[in-house]
Amino acid sequence: MVGSLRVFLIGSTQEKNQLIPSINSTGHKVIGISSDIADCLRQIKSLQPDMVLIDVPSYGEEFIQLGKGLSDDGYKVILIIDYTQRDRLLKVLENRFFPFLIKPVSKEVLPLLLDVTNNYYSHIHQLEEEVRKLKRDLMARKVIEKAKGILMETQGLSEKEAFRKIQKQSMNKRISMKRMSEAIIMAHEMNHKVDTGK
Repeated sequence: MVGSLRVFLIGSTQEKNQLIPSINSTGHKVIGISSDIADCLRQIKSLQPDMVLIDVPSYGEEFIQLGKGLSDDGYKVILIIDYTQRDRLLKVLENRFFPFLIKPVSKEVLPLLLDVTNNYYSHIHQLEEEVRKLKRDLMARKVIEKAKGILMETQGLSEKEAFRKIQKQSMNKRISMKRMSEAIIMAHEMNHKVDTGK
């Protein structure tokens, strides 16, 4: 099992009361409960739980939308639904993967799903961060390539010499090569405007 999770429960009073002992007995802890969407949003923002369990009532498409919104905001969410709500859930979520349990909730399955879901979300967040880093690296590379091209054109440097010049200047000024390249590009564009009078 992963470390103890701080869990927030959303649903009717009767259903929540049945889930609390099951969750607490696994080493995880219920830190808040609510049946009102506005109230639970305030509490979740304040408490910052590790996991949110939403026991979706039969009339509760807005609770499915709530789960989708919380997940989009970075919270780890599990929906607990009646089997009859499955098609509606898939339609609202546009067939994207989303952890859910079918009622009645098994005491054996719930702690396992908490652990699996926590690991799943952690893995997804790690992948998203890696994608963001790759995008930043790609953008930096494009900027450096443009600055290299400017130095090769204006100073007659080879590609290797232009790269080394950017690298040396960034080290001397203690800034990243991307920022140094942006400064080179900006200076070149300003000089071009002065020369052309534009």
